[in-house]
Amino acid sequence: MVLVMKHRERVMAALAHEEPDKVPVDFCATHNSGINVIAYNRVKKMLSINQPTYMRDPIPMLASPDLEENLETTKLFGGDMLPLHRHLNFGVPAEDWQTWTLKDGSEAQVPGGFQPQIKDNGSAELLLLNGLAKLSMPSRGHHFNLINRPLGAIENLEQLENILPFLRQSGAFSISDEELQVLAARASDLHNNTDYALVATGGPLFFSLYQISQELFGYEKFFTYMASEPEFIHCWNEFLTSTCIEKLQKYLKVLGPYLDVILMGDDYGFQNSLQMSPSMFRNLFKPYLIRVCRAVKEAAPGIKILLHSCGSIAPLIPDFIEADIDALNPVQITASDMEPARLKKEYGREITFWGGGVRTQTTLVNGSPDDITAEVKELIDIFKPGGGYIFCPIHDLQEEVPPEKIIAIYRAAEKYSYY
Repeated sequence: MVLVMKHRERVMAALAHEEPDKVPVDFCATHNSGINVIAYNRVKKMLSINQPTYMRDPIPMLASPDLEENLETTKLFGGDMLPLHRHLNFGVPAEDWQTWTLKDGSEAQVPGGFQPQIKDNGSAELLLLNGLAKLSMPSRGHHFNLINRPLGAIENLEQLENILPFLRQSGAFSISDEELQVLAARASDLHNNTDYALVATGGPLFFSLYQISQELFGYEKFFTYMASEPEFIHCWNEFLTSTCIEKLQKYLKVLGPYLDVILMGDDYGFQNSLQMSPSMFRNLFKPYLIRVCRAVKEAAPGIKILLHSCGSIAPLIPDFIEADIDALNPVQITASDMEPARLKKEYGREITFWGGGVRTQTTLVNGSPDDITAEVKELIDIFKPGGGYIFCPIHDLQEEVPPEKIIAIYRAAEKYSYY
């Protein structure tokens, strides 16, 4: 008799480096394993699924299959987990849904506070958080990007120290009791009334120690401070870490009993290298990452920490393990020094690889559905022995990907995931 595990049981077994009945599948459970809303509408049309499509967070323009009645697509694609997103995205609550026509003529339900202004050149702009955040999507773009740098005018350590009390009081680095009440109701319902694992995604920059800094100060300026002003970086990271821990403690006190995984997101890699030397990471960022991870495990001992970090990051994997990171996403095997067999051999007993299921930059663009099927099989065969693997593509599925290719990914995962 073949043992068939429940979704949550399957995910937690894989994270414990045990072989479940089959490899767990992440279908749109995080901001980094999702699907563009237009591509998703095409998939649903091909599968004759007539449920309305939701787009909870319009910033990344990703579909929210978890909001659909009966979770039809999630079930068809073998998803084993559901996300717990923020209720507020850049201050916009996920409520008062309205129909928005996408650029291909299909439709999505979006929050009522989502009111982009369409410019003459076809681009769309959003002013959120009382104008503090300005976001733009080019006419041929896939999602909105933050185009202003709220802290870009800060020029030295003294100016930074002077503004930190205001930032602490602003609420931008905390979470309100009202939002926690909304999240607690949803988390309790999902935990008690489904058997899916629940992943706290927070938001792209909600639990972030590095990428949020690049977005707030500007990439060039923050890189310059990293190289020339370490006291500035330590002062900022101390503020960011202390506020993040306060936020996590409050968040997990309410939501910890319902959660299985919590996602943190910081891209430490480029395509061909790290964004900094390992020694710079260990001096400027690793101590703060360790403190945040320790705070998570103390507040919710049963929870697993998933770190999203794109690019060529193999030299930092031992540091992530030492920091008590449990799983790593997106496993960008198309980046330098990220060969899947070597990653599995060297680190697969100590950290769970969450992703790396199909090469989205190459095979998904240039390959056929048969090519995709063959690659999914190859990569699952590499990563799945001994547990410690959760399947999803390398990052989000973009607008141009044809539906037959997307369907091929998850059908292959279902076929070849069994132990």
